[in-house]
Amino acid sequence: MAEQTAAEAKEQYIKAMGDALGVQYFQLWQEIAGLHINWAEFLELFGTKTSRIDLMNRSAGHFFRMVQDSLWETIVLHIARLTDPSQSPGGKDRLNLTLHNLPALTPDATLKDKVVALGKVATDSTAFARDWRNRHIAHRDLDLALGKTAKPLPAVPIAQVKEALDSFEKIMNAVALPYLNSTTSFKHGSIIHGALELIYLLDDGLTLQEERRKKLLETDYMTDPWPIRDL
Repeated sequence: MAEQTAAEAKEQYIKAMGDALGVQYFQLWQEIAGLHINWAEFLELFGTKTSRIDLMNRSAGHFFRMVQDSLWETIVLHIARLTDPSQSPGGKDRLNLTLHNLPALTPDATLKDKVVALGKVATDSTAFARDWRNRHIAHRDLDLALGKTAKPLPAVPIAQVKEALDSFEKIMNAVALPYLNSTTSFKHGSIIHGALELIYLLDDGLTLQEERRKKLLETDYMTDPWPIRDL
């Protein structure tokens, strides 16, 4: 079965759901699919095996710590945005793309009530993301930064992030099922040339580096068999 292009998927959603719901559903689908990819890559690097963390530390520990922090903050911001209110304070034109838009775009009363209820679950399960955003990422809470009386940022276990992402999937599929007679398993998206390939390349590089070190000990250091390359 041929895969749809993004344009074809958007057209399908609009045809099945109408313009208003179809366009926003498509954009939210893209957002959630991208979020799952970022989370899967984060887990490949930092949430699968301690041996991988050791490998990154031996390869370029400082750099990969920056990658870890940046990826985590990107994921947290993404989660928080998807559960923002439909309108930000400050003006009627400050509208947001958020899962909370879907009920107002859903004409069927029963489906609307279901999406509202699922949205409340999603909001509750993502409270950690808004706390991280409000006190650490978008703003730097002074007491927290100075280590004074502020409540520490919550530690976020992998299971909690998975629960948040599952809540998003349930909302999207609740809308999709009656219109498209199909659902999406966002967590099973495939990634090509991603973090796993990088892990193997790092391991290969460290293995070759150790071989080079041993070779240099066995020969004249002036005749380096692996000269420095200009990459």
